[in-house]
Amino acid sequence: MTMMAHQYPSWILINERTFITREQLNSLLKTYNIFYKNQKNLHILYGETTDGKLMVEGMLDIFWGVKRPIQLKIQDEKPFSSFTTMKSSDVFSSKGMTRWGEFDDLYHISELDRTQIPMSETRNSQEDYLSYDISTLKPHAEDEPDSPMLYRTMSEATLVRKRMKPPMMDRKERQKNRASINGHFYNHETSIFIPAFGSETKVRVNSNMRTEEVIKQLLQKFKIENSPQDFALHLIFATGEQRRLKKTDIPLLQRLLQGPSEKNARIFLMDKDAEEISSDVAQYINFHFTLLESILQRLNEEEKREIQRIVTKFNKEKAIIQKCLQNKRVIKTETTV
Repeated sequence: MTMMAHQYPSWILINERTFITREQLNSLLKTYNIFYKNQKNLHILYGETTDGKLMVEGMLDIFWGVKRPIQLKIQDEKPFSSFTTMKSSDVFSSKGMTRWGEFDDLYHISELDRTQIPMSETRNSQEDYLSYDISTLKPHAEDEPDSPMLYRTMSEATLVRKRMKPPMMDRKERQKNRASINGHFYNHETSIFIPAFGSETKVRVNSNMRTEEVIKQLLQKFKIENSPQDFALHLIFATGEQRRLKKTDIPLLQRLLQGPSEKNARIFLMDKDAEEISSDVAQYINFHFTLLESILQRLNEEEKREIQRIVTKFNKEKAIIQKCLQNKRVIKTETTV
């Protein structure tokens, strides 16, 4: 439903052109929450602010669709001492802490097989860290850090490395203090990787947050160093249609409009230059290769016929106009004589 917002103050803004009534919002919320009736933590709720404005809040599912590597921020400014243990509050405030365990559905690091560790390194008791292959970059274990095959971070940190396992008591104490991805700790080194396409994450947002603010919230949650300007949110429908959310869109309300089922539509975080796919093009995406070729050939033939029709039409019109001009010149010449 599209109309002027200032004329209908009781209506809820979806973007600069689309609005819904409170009754429609209530219906959408009811449908959404019934769908997740056994998962109350996924319910979307609404209420009024102190100034009487309506606010909707809840968890928003976002799927990763980026094709360029993302860079994680440095976690610890100082490495841990082998002889000193710290409490969590000494390292992170409760407000600023993000547990990297939330990456379980995003990023899986391949364990380094002990059989791949060179014997010289296992004998060297002074070497505390081992070169570590991350699943998306996959540099060879024997490559030097300066090798052009290895990716470097913006902070000129070296490769992500795997800590040799300390005694159990010490390891448990360190795990309390460090953020981790699947048990692998990131402290004073950064990591670059590409999240698996279609992997899911959740972020808590509200109806005051537009597209860019939701992107910022997601990057902040996972402590990603890339600029929000590098990304965009896209609605991808089951039909294959792909539509970019505008800066004025409110992603949480867009999710409500599409219904609770992710089979119908999903919100993806994608690169800023990811192309949109119209519904007309989307209908062909899942067709067989040979069928697509025949459709393309038919479209080319139709295009040629249409071009020829337009050229013929304008040639006829130009010929008529030129004939009229010629007749007028003849009449003007006779009158002058």
